[in-house]
Amino acid sequence: MTAERKAARPWFGRIFEPTVNFYSLLSQQADKTFEGMQAMEQWLIAGGDHRCQRVRDLEDEADQLKIDLEQKLVDSFMTPFDREDIFEVSATLDEVINAAKAIVREVEAFEVLPQKNPELLDMAELLVHGTKNLQQSIALLGSDSKESAAYALQARKAENKFAKFYRHCMQELLHQDDIKLILRVTEVYRQMLQASERIDRVGETLQHVIVKMS
Repeated sequence: MTAERKAARPWFGRIFEPTVNFYSLLSQQADKTFEGMQAMEQWLIAGGDHRCQRVRDLEDEADQLKIDLEQKLVDSFMTPFDREDIFEVSATLDEVINAAKAIVREVEAFEVLPQKNPELLDMAELLVHGTKNLQQSIALLGSDSKESAAYALQARKAENKFAKFYRHCMQELLHQDDIKLILRVTEVYRQMLQASERIDRVGETLQHVIVKMS
């Protein structure tokens, strides 16, 4: 190899090296999403009897992180893995924190408070657990694909556990005589079920990405 080629090789390599750390950007979004889901749970633990601005603020911050990531995708020549997959992980992750905000809105609107509906706290705990696994999976996405896949699987298992608990709670609810109460609580339960399904979707997306990267 000539001296000219040796000198040119690092320069050529640098052209095709990603200049944006998309792993870090996804991890920041996952951190914010987990923080939002935790805030939803903490609000319910506190009683859920006032407007929950904290979750709304975190959802706005997470949305801005998603927008920034999308812009960097447009501007970047190279990405560490398929840009469509980066977008999909970010987009599905955004749906999780959107779901946390939707839960808060439903609880506020229908006044389904955890003091009279303690099952909400158990559901929130399952959602936090699933989101935590997503956060850990994304944190390891660029460094340990095996562990990342294991956490993605745990997130999906959390959704299965939630679905079973949801069916149990619905059976118990239908034993009530108050039709208005049943309708109000059902709306909140369904919104929480949708949140668990969105967690599952992110987990599935991560599994797909990891297989393609392997």
